[in-house]
Amino acid sequence: MILSLAIEQLFPTAEPNKDFEVWDNGPEPILRPGAEEKGRVRYEIKPPKEGEKPAEDVHYRYGIDYNLLTEGEDYDIVERGPYIAVWNLDKPQPTEAELQAAWEAYQEAEANKPPELTGLEQLQKENLLLKSQNNALSERADFIEDIIAEMAMRVYQ
Repeated sequence: MILSLAIEQLFPTAEPNKDFEVWDNGPEPILRPGAEEKGRVRYEIKPPKEGEKPAEDVHYRYGIDYNLLTEGEDYDIVERGPYIAVWNLDKPQPTEAELQAAWEAYQEAEANKPPELTGLEQLQKENLLLKSQNNALSERADFIEDIIAEMAMRVYQ
């Protein structure tokens, strides 16, 4: 399922990247319980000024160094897939079942659309239309010419 198309099917006026965002982070590490302390590392941001007490997120922050951890023991790599990361619409975020139903409706609507013509096919169709218009005008001109000739015959008789 393509989430953004399913959302647009449910909410036709919604604008991607403004009203909602769909993210796919690819494979991500998921920590197992107890592994956070083992891989926790303090990163210095900037040194505090003289006499200033260090504050978290100003002078330092904590993060996880996965090089200190063992894959399969401390963390697993998981493919989460696409998900709705940002939702700015007034309506509630759709459930998985609603998204699946919208995706199926989108696919059905796309299958029932008339096929789009290629550039060459469009030109061929336009050429055929112009030829038929040209033939109709030619026949009309011949008809008018015949009427004028007949009227002339009656006038000069």
